[in-house]
Amino acid sequence: MKISLSKKGGLPALPEQYKDKAPKSEVLGIMPPEVISEFQAFIFDKKDNTFGVAAVNPQNPALQRFLKDNLPEKSRIEWHSATKHNITSVLKFYIRDFSSEIGALVGVSKFESNGNIAKLVDTIIDYGFSEKASDIHIEPLRYETAVRFRVDGMLHPMASIPRDIHPAVVARFKILSNLKIDEYRRPQDGRIEPEHIPDASLRISIIPTLYGEKIALRILDDSHKNLMLQNLGFSEKQADILMRNIEKPFGMIVTSGPTGSGKTTTLYALLQLLKKDGMNISTLEDPIEYALAGVNQIQANVSVGLTFASGLRALLRQDPDVIMVGEIRDSETVIMAANAAMTGHLVFTTMHTNDAPSAFTRFLEMKVEDFVVASIVNLVIAQRLVRTVCESCAEKDVLPEAIVKKIRERKDILNILEEEHGIKGDGLAHHKFARGKGCKACLKTGYLGRTGIYEVLEMNKEIHTLVLNHAPAEKIREAAQKAGFVDMLSDGIKKVMDGSTTFEEVLRTTRLT
Repeated sequence: MKISLSKKGGLPALPEQYKDKAPKSEVLGIMPPEVISEFQAFIFDKKDNTFGVAAVNPQNPALQRFLKDNLPEKSRIEWHSATKHNITSVLKFYIRDFSSEIGALVGVSKFESNGNIAKLVDTIIDYGFSEKASDIHIEPLRYETAVRFRVDGMLHPMASIPRDIHPAVVARFKILSNLKIDEYRRPQDGRIEPEHIPDASLRISIIPTLYGEKIALRILDDSHKNLMLQNLGFSEKQADILMRNIEKPFGMIVTSGPTGSGKTTTLYALLQLLKKDGMNISTLEDPIEYALAGVNQIQANVSVGLTFASGLRALLRQDPDVIMVGEIRDSETVIMAANAAMTGHLVFTTMHTNDAPSAFTRFLEMKVEDFVVASIVNLVIAQRLVRTVCESCAEKDVLPEAIVKKIRERKDILNILEEEHGIKGDGLAHHKFARGKGCKACLKTGYLGRTGIYEVLEMNKEIHTLVLNHAPAEKIREAAQKAGFVDMLSDGIKKVMDGSTTFEEVLRTTRLT
């Protein structure tokens, strides 16, 4: 079989439509995953007798020999260049047993050489990216070290490694993140930039525990491909309100919710929409989650006196147009941010409240004058993150009896189901909803990915008056609902009805107040 390059000189890169996608079914089984891993190459397409092959090194004689022996005679190959990240991505579409891979690595030797430790650490990082984990935890226990991944907000045990090599694994991570190898009594923080995974980085935290140093890695996707409103779960109506308010020249936009609810991600998505060429945009964060092009990002550092308050004071001398304050934590910071919004700046920030109307009362509790709050708060976004149903194993089924019972205990949910979706409480047990039965793609959980459920509350004349009169949050909610405000619970149930998520997730993330 003749194997020829499709172009002389440089090879074309793997086409975009095949990145992070499963190869066509007719070619999926030609190269087993262990062969893909060994040759760093895979077959991604087939048209007639032409096979599309992507490889890190197409000139590898062993790879060419394998293809000659395993493809039909007179087959033609169109070669494309691949990155190690492409190889890692395609391997996730094959059945992989991470625990077994770790076990095989451990069995190769007793890790007396740095090369084996390096390979083990690379395997943990690569698999974390391939499983779309948000965090990797490496935790020393009494007799072993546990490796757990946080996927879609939930921690999953993935593997264990021998206790005696734990110090070497920690040392390898310290080397990658330029931390002090000989410091094991104090916490250390750093950052890892994997060379073989483009547009990605890891934030690392190491702390001393009873049985050794524990590592927590936060995986950051710097490509920003998900920092778009349509990817975050906003409805078309909600997105229109957001766009209208970021075009205002001054005022404040607030995202609200508990830790880990995606508040900062929402603000990043809004910052991405601003026209940066004619603006000076600055952020003050702790920590900086993603690197944003065209934005001046400042890391708060209490140990050197760079607090949110002092940093904001310095930022106001930098001629800013737009300021993002990572979190409102004290009265001094909130008053300074409010003054900035009053004096012609557009300010983005986050705070912790249960819902959107409560944000106004929280400002008043933090000693901001009522007329200032009424004048500067343009928009409040309250949010939670819910897991989305895995499309690979989704099916329609009736709700479990326990979930039906919980829903019937919630009059607010029953009212929304009947008034907005025509489902009465006595018919709930017979109605079928989307749910995942569990598969390899979703780690047998039935969920893959997350989306937001939101409250988007825009200031109007009636709310302005209520804030001036120090009205409670419930009165503000009633006024907003008259203007078409959709609360978080209604938004969540709407996403259940369209098959995006489940009642279990909505019940888990929303609470009666």
